[in-house]
Amino acid sequence: MRRWREYSQKVREAVRGVDPRARVYVIGGVAEDRVTVYSDIDLLIVFPYKVSRTEMNRRILSIAFDEYSLPWDAPVELHIVDEEGAKEYFRHAKRVIEIP
Repeated sequence: MRRWREYSQKVREAVRGVDPRARVYVIGGVAEDRVTVYSDIDLLIVFPYKVSRTEMNRRILSIAFDEYSLPWDAPVELHIVDEEGAKEYFRHAKRVIEIP
């Protein structure tokens, strides 16, 4: 999982292409330094408005794969929410890392 920063940045660039106002955070095991060989990179993507999670997931990953060379087997999981939904994630997270 040594490449989590690189993969997170590629997803961040893809998100920026969809909406530069959206924010990207690493949450879960990677953020909390609880990485195992089975870990994935949980990325919380916060939009300033409600979006279709399924459509946005497909769109962001497509851009990340095609334009930013995110490997097809990169272990990323996108959690796509609006500002209100983000509050719940932040309330339960022990540590959050924003990807600028």
